[in-house]
Amino acid sequence: MGFVRTTCTLILLATLVGCAQAPARKAFNREAGGHIKTVVVTQLPNQDSYEAAMLAHPGANFGLIGGLIAAADMQNKSTKLTAAIDPQQTRLQDRFSEKLVQGLTAAGYSVSVLPVPTAAKEDQVLALALPKATRVPDAVVMIDLRGAYWAAGPNTDYLPRLIAKVKTVDGAASVIYEDTFSYGFTPPSGKTVHMASDAQYRFATIDQLIIDPTKTRDGLLSGLDPIVAQIVADLKHD
Repeated sequence: MGFVRTTCTLILLATLVGCAQAPARKAFNREAGGHIKTVVVTQLPNQDSYEAAMLAHPGANFGLIGGLIAAADMQNKSTKLTAAIDPQQTRLQDRFSEKLVQGLTAAGYSVSVLPVPTAAKEDQVLALALPKATRVPDAVVMIDLRGAYWAAGPNTDYLPRLIAKVKTVDGAASVIYEDTFSYGFTPPSGKTVHMASDAQYRFATIDQLIIDPTKTRDGLLSGLDPIVAQIVADLKHD
């Protein structure tokens, strides 16, 4: 599965620059959302692997065989990165939910977390979060968060890369807020709400990326606070 995932990532990277579409965006209407008090935050399972990807991998210039070699190289580096930072210690999705619950609670909401399966589609998530037979929350904040380390090319540093897609719907399943946030590595489309990572979390090679697992892990975790802070600021009533 890992090799297939990385091969798909390589194909995706090759297409991102030329055909990336702007993420959907919808600002929160504070006046219309003033009634919202109870919120459910959905949480995907913690990642069990972390990619070390390269946007412009040299192998991608040499057809299918080169692409497979590039995919194998990225898979090997991703395996090393995953082993170094240990997903069970990193717990990216758990930590994000904890911080978001704290932030939304401080903003005046009553918040609970709903774990959802990785493969669940949006309608399935909403069916879990908005059950017809019981009292439904005022809103559901759906979170799709993914962390990795990306480099633009062979002569550029690996940077932490967080992408958080956020969609909030009300009790009637109408979208009342939507945005996409990125941290660290700048997405090729440049259409997300982007936040720069600290310069200390730049790594020139895979060896430098894995030599100090705590620092490498911190590079990912350092992106959680600014993303959460922006979401909370967007969803505040006043």
